[in-house]
Amino acid sequence: MTSNKLTIAGLAAAALAVSGCSDFLTGAGIDDNPNQPSAATTEQLFVAAQAQGFVRQEGQVARSAAMFIQQLSGTNNQQKDYGSSYLNTEAAYSTMFSGFYTGGGLVDWRKVQANSRAAGDKQFEGIAKVWEALMMGTAASVWGDIPYREAVAETTAPVLDPQQQVYADMQALLSEAITLLGGTGPGPANTDLVFGGNTGRWTRVAYTLKARYHMHTAERLGTPAYQAALAAAQNGINEAPTSVAMATNQQAPGNLRTFHGSTEQEGNLWGQFIVARSDLAAGQALATILNRRTGDPRKAGYFTLINDSIIAANRFGAASTTPSIVATARRPYDFRQPIVTWEENQLIMAEAKLALGDPTAISHVNAVRASVGLPALAGPATLAMIMEEKYIALFQNIEVWNDYKRTCFPALLPAGAPVAKEIPGRLPYGQSERQNNPNIPQPNSQPLRNWNDPNPCTS
Repeated sequence: MTSNKLTIAGLAAAALAVSGCSDFLTGAGIDDNPNQPSAATTEQLFVAAQAQGFVRQEGQVARSAAMFIQQLSGTNNQQKDYGSSYLNTEAAYSTMFSGFYTGGGLVDWRKVQANSRAAGDKQFEGIAKVWEALMMGTAASVWGDIPYREAVAETTAPVLDPQQQVYADMQALLSEAITLLGGTGPGPANTDLVFGGNTGRWTRVAYTLKARYHMHTAERLGTPAYQAALAAAQNGINEAPTSVAMATNQQAPGNLRTFHGSTEQEGNLWGQFIVARSDLAAGQALATILNRRTGDPRKAGYFTLINDSIIAANRFGAASTTPSIVATARRPYDFRQPIVTWEENQLIMAEAKLALGDPTAISHVNAVRASVGLPALAGPATLAMIMEEKYIALFQNIEVWNDYKRTCFPALLPAGAPVAKEIPGRLPYGQSERQNNPNIPQPNSQPLRNWNDPNPCTS
């Protein structure tokens, strides 16, 4: 690695050596700093970077997103502060922000790509580019303007690239990845913890990510964004689940799912957190939707039921009786958390077609419903109908927060202490980066919302 890249490079070790107050992925080969190897191979860097990627998708950002949009409720300690009281300080997310760049973040994804390119392995390079696009597109969706073009350069103060530019860069990066994935090379084989080197599945994921990021810009760009999202999604993840059990927790083989071992140190972060803490309960909005449904297996698949119902904490983190918690199905340490899925791809097509006046939008809603054994809905599709299905299907996924910011569905009342005017639209930049990079504005000078989310949702 070169001399700096980001001023947060000094936090590389902290980004993986996570603790009970932040994230939960530690252990031999994981909490070693992959940016300071004595003789790291491309494969070793790749495994460490994937582990870091899983942390970013399952850690505090994901927990906060789920609480903001009331899939879950923060009932105690930091989770009540962050998710129910909206006391989201720059210190709370410092490690999360830095982890997108160092200790297995962007710096190492670029090194994996450079090594693969030098070895003439186009397939390995293509997979690494898809990973980069997943991680940096996620960061842009959370923080808006972020360091990107200068993030791996000889500067101690990388500029913040506009969110719109970062999304355009992700589209270009994913197009490059798709071309490379069709090229030659042995690829990463079994060191690819997601697909075992299956380039066909990575190509489908790349197209679904393109569709996702086009949707992120739709509130600003309108029809062209919907057209581009639909075109990409039509080449996206196409392996539907083959059983209701597989569909309930989005475990179809073409879905990008995290990979974990069966021990606590190697386990999925949601599972580790729920086993270690009693700080999260069922959220009021998701509980209300699932309780009114008949026969939806995700009701018991997502939450422990009490008298055949989900008992929720309210949006302020309080409950009149013991509330439901995340179901046992999602707690095993080796549970593979879904991140980019067939369900998302189907519902992107539904939303894009609806916006473009295509009456077949309902077919994609009903495909997702059929996968979990639910009857078809009569058309025509509505935005509320589509987004309710997506809100349920993408449980614990950061992307549901992005959907809410774009569509304002489901209708939610803000929490906060005192009660906020709106649900948080972004997170503050990490404190460490702000203290060391003069391009990061002071917390009180940062925007409430990002470029792609110009209009707040009102109750």
